[in-house]
Amino acid sequence: MIIIDTRQKRELTLAPKTETEAKVQELYILICTIQGECPLYRDFGVSNEYLHMPVNAAQTAMTLAITEALRRYMPDVQLENIRFERNELEAMQGILNPVLEVSDIE
Repeated sequence: MIIIDTRQKRELTLAPKTETEAKVQELYILICTIQGECPLYRDFGVSNEYLHMPVNAAQTAMTLAITEALRRYMPDVQLENIRFERNELEAMQGILNPVLEVSDIE
């Protein structure tokens, strides 16, 4: 089981040492990219339709968006769980920080 926490900034490398490290990096890039940000590949990333929703509805919509992005771009990755972690200030600001638990990433 591998945990991907979007609150922790990852050092990206052009030459990952292992296949697992490469897959984790791909996954991190996918879930941290909003659709429309990538030039010439506008569909890549996670939809941001949840942007102006109330927090509970936004969590559900973001979970769906992440699940759909994984199914489309990384179908070999098995998503086990998505949870959202935030401190009191982030909660007041409506900031969502997804934490993914994945398996079968190799």
